[in-house]
Amino acid sequence: MTSAYDYRELHELIDRLEPEQAEELRRHALRLVKPAPSRFRILRSFDGPATDLGARAKDIVRAEIGEDDADR
Repeated sequence: MTSAYDYRELHELIDRLEPEQAEELRRHALRLVKPAPSRFRILRSFDGPATDLGARAKDIVRAEIGEDDADR
């Protein structure tokens, strides 16, 4: 036995709607459903450093492997 809801009647009702009625139903249905969770909702905007990693790359390489090898 399944616990799935039978949506046949709902689909039949929607099929009988006029286009403007379907749009009204859509707007109403959107008010009823909860928004889908988004993983990006938790991210906040932030101010990063004045120079990003790409801008500092040559300095980082120079510090790691030495001044002369950084320009290769």
